[in-house]
Amino acid sequence: MDASTTPPENNPAPKPQKKKIGRNHRFFLRGLAISLPPILTLVIVIWVAGIVNDYIITPTTTTVRYCIAYFTDNSQPRDNFVEMENLPPLEYCRNNYLINRADVDKVRAIEQETGSQILNRKKLGSYAWVPFGDRAVPYVDYREVAKRIRESDMPPTAMGLYMELATTRWFKSLFHLSAVAVALTIVALYFLGRFVTARIGAWMVVKFEQGVLAKLPVVSNVYSSVKQVTDFFFSESTVDYSRVVAIEYPRRGIWSLGFVTGDSMLEMTVTAGEPLVAILVPTSPMPVTGYTMSVPKSEIVDLNITVDQAFQFCLSCGVLVPPQQRVTDELLREELGKRLLGDRKLAGFKVQIAPPIPTTQTSTIASEHTSTEGKPKESTGTDPEEPTPPPGGSK
Repeated sequence: MDASTTPPENNPAPKPQKKKIGRNHRFFLRGLAISLPPILTLVIVIWVAGIVNDYIITPTTTTVRYCIAYFTDNSQPRDNFVEMENLPPLEYCRNNYLINRADVDKVRAIEQETGSQILNRKKLGSYAWVPFGDRAVPYVDYREVAKRIRESDMPPTAMGLYMELATTRWFKSLFHLSAVAVALTIVALYFLGRFVTARIGAWMVVKFEQGVLAKLPVVSNVYSSVKQVTDFFFSESTVDYSRVVAIEYPRRGIWSLGFVTGDSMLEMTVTAGEPLVAILVPTSPMPVTGYTMSVPKSEIVDLNITVDQAFQFCLSCGVLVPPQQRVTDELLREELGKRLLGDRKLAGFKVQIAPPIPTTQTSTIASEHTSTEGKPKESTGTDPEEPTPPPGGSK
């Protein structure tokens, strides 16, 4: 046996180990493929919820709390109070409290009437004020907040204390306050939209943009770009992405997927001499970005897929192909039948394309030999047995 045809003796030995490693690796990839989608979905949902909470819910809730605290603030300047000695300590603030100058005589009378410190504490609660910087708040309000939060988390100002008090006294919890704040924001945006839709509202917005924002050096550039993007996404004239097409881009023979957004510009259409279509060619794996180009209508191919399927195709970099667009023998024969007959409306027509008959080199030589024997022998003029005519012809 030839050495080139002799199988190597060392090859069968490492095969079981390779199969075992590949099998474990395949199981690991399957487990990863099953666990990653819910994990990534949860991460994305938490990320979006965090953005909404940080930039929408929290500022709105803080604004509502501040407004309520501003109107319910019962604090007074600290100069109106004095510190009295020999008074019993109170809960949560000990001896760190003050008495209003107008109530000093009343407190002295209470001390003379009752000698019990318990009775003094109950009655002193309505006259005591806790200092907060240059302000003082009633002890009753301070105690209600101190019951819920720790001493280290106590707000340093009187306004902060009443903002905390607005959460517990009026809404019982921060969740209820956040829900009310979001509802108020939606209502405010609705009425703001109705106001801007009116003539006077639109006129005021235009004057503010042109008179204030347009004159600021850095803000004007940022505001104009942001306004264009927001007008594009929130305008009533939505972009029609229902038509998915294919074009030859970036060169002939290479096909790219695109979304039809509308008709192209006038000067481009006149120069091209035929109707042009504006197409957005998305990029993978982020189909929200891409290239906008104008393509003649005669050079686009409409695809029988939905917008969601097109986005999935781009996000997966071509891995997730729609079921009706997968290249199978049955679909390929059906489409070829439509194209060959020149009728794209033939539904269900199938062309039976027989597979090629496998031939070998031996059968080919035998068929050539048979065909050669069946034909009569023709004279080619170069047979050595026949005399060669002279160049000048026969005489």
